[in-house]
Amino acid sequence: MATGGLHESNRGNASDFFGECAITQSCEPCMKANIAKAATVLCKDCNEYLCETCRNPHIIYKGGKHGVVSIQDKESSTVVVDMKGMDKCSQHGKGFEFYCEDHCKLCCTTCVIEHRKCEQWDEIASISGQKRAQLHGLRQSFLKLKSDAGAIVAECKQSEKDLNASVADVSKDIDEMKERMIKLFDAAKRELLTEANALKSEEVKRLSIMQSVSTTVIEEINQLFPMCSSIADNGTPQQMFILSKQVEEKNKMIESKINEQRITQVSSTVTLAYTGELSSIFEMGTKFMKVNLERRGNPSSISSLSQSRPVTLELIVSLNLPKSEDNEDEPLLTGVDFLSDGRLVALDNSNKKCMILSEGLRRLGTPYTLESRPRDVAVLSNSEIVVTCVKCLRFLSVSSDNVISLTRQIKTSSSFFSICCKTPTQMVVSTSDDIRNVRMISVDGVETDFQQVEFPKKTYKLGYSYSTYVQSKNTLVLTDRLDNTVYMYDTVKGTSRAVTNGNIQEPRGACVGPGDTVMVCSNFMNSVVHLTVDGDFLCTYPVDMKYPCTICVSRDGTRLAVSNCVSGDKKLKLYKIIPTLNN
Repeated sequence: MATGGLHESNRGNASDFFGECAITQSCEPCMKANIAKAATVLCKDCNEYLCETCRNPHIIYKGGKHGVVSIQDKESSTVVVDMKGMDKCSQHGKGFEFYCEDHCKLCCTTCVIEHRKCEQWDEIASISGQKRAQLHGLRQSFLKLKSDAGAIVAECKQSEKDLNASVADVSKDIDEMKERMIKLFDAAKRELLTEANALKSEEVKRLSIMQSVSTTVIEEINQLFPMCSSIADNGTPQQMFILSKQVEEKNKMIESKINEQRITQVSSTVTLAYTGELSSIFEMGTKFMKVNLERRGNPSSISSLSQSRPVTLELIVSLNLPKSEDNEDEPLLTGVDFLSDGRLVALDNSNKKCMILSEGLRRLGTPYTLESRPRDVAVLSNSEIVVTCVKCLRFLSVSSDNVISLTRQIKTSSSFFSICCKTPTQMVVSTSDDIRNVRMISVDGVETDFQQVEFPKKTYKLGYSYSTYVQSKNTLVLTDRLDNTVYMYDTVKGTSRAVTNGNIQEPRGACVGPGDTVMVCSNFMNSVVHLTVDGDFLCTYPVDMKYPCTICVSRDGTRLAVSNCVSGDKKLKLYKIIPTLNN
C-alpha cells in the first residue's frame, strides 16, 4: 500500500496493463456450467473459446461452419482487450492509474490530486494481481444473475400466457353463465306460458258465461219485442194491461242482469311482472359483472399477510335444538350457509328437513322435507341453493317469503358430503369412500378432478373429512378428523401443506373466513381454529359448546354460525365477527 506522493515511473505500467493484457482464456461452455477450465482452441466462425472436451460436441451439434484453431497457433498470445472506455476517467479522459480505498474510487492522475490527503490509496499496477480471483468470482456472479434474469423473463412470458389463458377462461365463464341464464329464461318462459294459458282459460270461461247470459237476454227481448209491438198497435185494452204487467217483471229481471254485467270487467290481458332482483340487474346494465386482476408471488403474499389477522367473536344469539313435536328425532345440523340478505339456511340431517332462519335464528316459513337425509348446503344465489344427498345433488329455490321448493336434481357418480362454490357455475365437494377425496361438479352435473393436487393415499368414511375452497387464493382445504390435520392445497402451483397444531383436535367443518382466511371446527377442543391460507395459525376461539362440527361465515364476513353434534345438548350459535388490528 502506498501512503504518500505519486510515483511517476509507474504511470506507464498501469496504462500498459489496461491497453494490452496477456490473459488465459476460459472455455465458454464450461463457464456457463460454473466450471473453470482453460480453453485450448478458438472457433473463429462462432468466436467461441473451447476446451478439448467441448470441442467435438461444438462441431457436431452446433449448426454452421466451424473454423477451429489452436490458441497457441494464433499470431500472438497477447490479446488486445477493448474495455469500451471503462478504463478511462469520464471527467478528465485519462486512463485510471490509482485506486482510493477511502472513497472506493478509481482515479486518473488528475483525480488523485484531490485524494492526496486520503490515508489509503494505491497504484493499480501494484495491486492488480490480487483481483484476478475476484474478477472470476464476479464473472460467475454475472452468470448467475444472467440466469436469474432469464428465469424472470421466462416467468414473465409464462405469466403472459397465463393471462391469455385466464382471459379465455373469463370468456368461457361468461359463456357458461350466459348459457345458464338462457336455460333459466327458457325454463321460466315455459312455466310462465303454461301459467299464462291457464289464466287465459279461466278468463275465457268467465267471458263465455258473461256472453251466454247476454245472449239469452237478447233472445228473450227478441221474443217479447214483436208481441209488444203487435199488442200496442192492435190489442184490446185487457191484452195491453196483461202484457204490460208481464213485460214489466221481465224488464226488471233483464235490466238487473244487464246492470250486473256492466259492473263486471270485460276487457282483460295477461301481463309480465319482474322481481326486484331482476329489475336491479337491468338497471345496472353491463355492470352486473366485473373482472379482477390477481397477482401471485411476493406482493400478493404481503397483501395476504396484512389482511390475515385474528378477530373477536361476540355472541349474538344461542339457540338450543331439542326434539320437538313436529320432529321424529333430535335435530342434527350438518349443513348451514348464509343467503346474501342475511337469512340462514340450515339442514336437519336427522329429520330430513331444510329450513330458513332469520338473523335472530327464528324459523321463517315452513321447512321443506327431503326424500333422503341431507348432508350439506351451498348457496348459489339469493333464490337458489344446492344440497348434497345420497349420490345426488338437489337444487332448491328459496323465495323472498321463505317458500322452499325442489327445482331439479342431479345424480352423481361419487358420494358427496360437504359442498361450497368455486365459481358461479362450479362447486367443490368432498367425497366418502373415494380415493379422490375432493372433486368438482358443475351446475349441469359435469364431474371433474383437481389435476394439480395430490391427496392423501386413503379414503374417508362419511363425516371424517370436510372441504372448503378459497376462491381468491386458489386454495383447497381438506380436514382429516382422525389424523388431526388440515391440508392446504394450492391448486395452481400444485403445492401443499399439512397443518398440525395442538389446537387442532379432530377437525371437522371448515369455511372461508374474513380476509380470505380459513376457519375450522376443532371438535375435541370445543373451539374454532383460525388459519391463513398458507397454514399459519392465527387464533383459536372457544364457542362454549361440545363438539362443534358445522360452520359458515356470512358473505360480508361479519357473522359466523356454528353448530355441534353432541347428543342431548345440540346448539346453534350466531356470532358477530369484529376485526382487530392486534396480531
